[in-house]
Amino acid sequence: MPIELFLAIGAGLICGFLNTVASSGSAVTLPLLIFMGFAPSMANATNRVPVVIGALIASITFLRAGIIDWKLALKVLTPTAVGSIAGAALAEYMPENDVKLLITIAVLCAFLLIFSGLKRVIEKEFEEGVRFRYFEFFILMAVGFWLGLIVLDGATYMLLALIAFIHLPLVKANAYKNLAILITSMIALVSFSIKGEVNWEVGGVMALGSIVGAFLGAKLSLNPLAKVWTFRFLVAIILLELIHLGIQYYHEFIS
Repeated sequence: MPIELFLAIGAGLICGFLNTVASSGSAVTLPLLIFMGFAPSMANATNRVPVVIGALIASITFLRAGIIDWKLALKVLTPTAVGSIAGAALAEYMPENDVKLLITIAVLCAFLLIFSGLKRVIEKEFEEGVRFRYFEFFILMAVGFWLGLIVLDGATYMLLALIAFIHLPLVKANAYKNLAILITSMIALVSFSIKGEVNWEVGGVMALGSIVGAFLGAKLSLNPLAKVWTFRFLVAIILLELIHLGIQYYHEFIS
């Protein structure tokens, strides 16, 4: 069995786990796809396969746990899906260099969030309950746009939006975040697939690992220790993203 196959399955497992319990599983799969020789646009498209499958498994697990209320889910998914359609449409025509630039911006923005009270937001319990106004509608639409465009670190933004603006506790925010990732990534995947940009063989192999990773991530998210580990995973992932970007730009500079 080729080493690339093992790497793809392992990356899919990590992607599914991280996307479910925290965010940025694409920080593992996207660089691997580019390392395997895919152009950034095809890597971005193929990456949606393990993301979709992982989000599906996680959403089913949360549904069985009774976490998701479909009335609120519809409110969350509507603006997110609309934004995702616009983001996916733009991604189809985006030059390769612009994709790289947006990935860099996403990582830097996520890094800045670490120093802006991210841990307090994750651990906070709002007394006034769920809040959903026009402002929150447009916030979710913007997050959906980003999820359709790049997806990298989009789950971080979605998780924070659901906690800080919608006032959901972490466990519920994680459940709706995965549901939103499922819908937005499906929209993007269909769009990319129509254009023939998805490598289904590699994406399918990654999806096999993502099934296991997402299930394990959902189980951890339901654990009382999720608040502590979610923040730790987010910090570790974002730091690794920065290191990877630094190495990438260093090689471009010396070449």
